[in-house]
Amino acid sequence: MKTFYLLLLFTCFTTPCLAQSNTIPISVSVFNNGTSLPGTGYAGVFSKTVHPGITLGTYHLYQSKKKHELFQSFKLGYFYHRHAQHAVQLYSELGYRYLTASGFYADAALGAGYLHSFADVQQFTFKDGAYKKRPNLGRPQLMASFAVSAGYDFTKQKLPLRLFAQYQFWIQTPFVKKYVPLLPNTALHLGIIYQWNRTKQTSN
Repeated sequence: MKTFYLLLLFTCFTTPCLAQSNTIPISVSVFNNGTSLPGTGYAGVFSKTVHPGITLGTYHLYQSKKKHELFQSFKLGYFYHRHAQHAVQLYSELGYRYLTASGFYADAALGAGYLHSFADVQQFTFKDGAYKKRPNLGRPQLMASFAVSAGYDFTKQKLPLRLFAQYQFWIQTPFVKKYVPLLPNTALHLGIIYQWNRTKQTSN
């Protein structure tokens, strides 16, 4: 129920921003998540074990110039870590993007938000002299992130599409209060941003 209310709040919060423009950027990415610090894994960026995830989002431009953009993203994500946890992410990022005349671009963003995690193992509680299964309702947590991205903008070729790769370092807290209060994670995203033209769709 808590997750439902947060999703509702997320929708209400993003709607006024999206209403300001006839073009809505829709971002979709798949990613591999690893419980590690930056510099570990293959080439220092890719977790050796696959923990798949998917993210859906959008963003609002506060400033857009020829070579620079200041934006705020709004993202909803999910990932699965076998034998540990699976979780829903709901977060926002404030970012800066540098654009080039060739179509290539790079950006960096700081984010924070809500995470609801569910244990991927059966949990028990000892009561009345016996162990009983405990319902897996999950637990609310916080997350903070830093991400860098690189991509190519096809809108210069009249295609409403951008491709990107993103490396994200994020922290989950509290994970285990007694001995792991902060859990570091790294995620490598591959995705697209589609520029949906609401005016064109309405006229059709």
